[in-house]
Amino acid sequence: MKLTEIDVGYDVFVFAAMHTLANRFQTLGDRIDPAMTLKQWFVLAAVNRFIDRPPNIGDIATLLGTSRQNIKKMAVILENRGFLKLEKDENDKRNILMLLTEQCNNYFKGREQQENEYIERIFRGISEDMLKNLCIGMTKLLENTDKLLED
Repeated sequence: MKLTEIDVGYDVFVFAAMHTLANRFQTLGDRIDPAMTLKQWFVLAAVNRFIDRPPNIGDIATLLGTSRQNIKKMAVILENRGFLKLEKDENDKRNILMLLTEQCNNYFKGREQQENEYIERIFRGISEDMLKNLCIGMTKLLENTDKLLED
């Protein structure tokens, strides 16, 4: 039986479909390069989003909605593999800053085409309007989950 064949409300369907998609995205993303998992890629991509300053482990944990411990564990692995440099913040020794290495930048340049093809294949047949509406709905779901986490 496929998820689309289950008779439930739209909210339950979307909730279940999002979990299913997350698992499928992980499986497909891990196939892009056996040397790096999709979750590790997300950590590096999140670090890359900080342009004005290097992020600390807490910044990345907050951005990705996970624990500092999970990020620290992945960061150590990525540092050992030469993708990240972890260093103590000069202003606050409790903070560990995450910096991308030149090896990391070269790695991403080398797999850019594969990543673009991956995204293009996943979103094939989905119009710009559909994507826009999906973004609006996902933004609201993120806001709602943020509020629930604050309670």
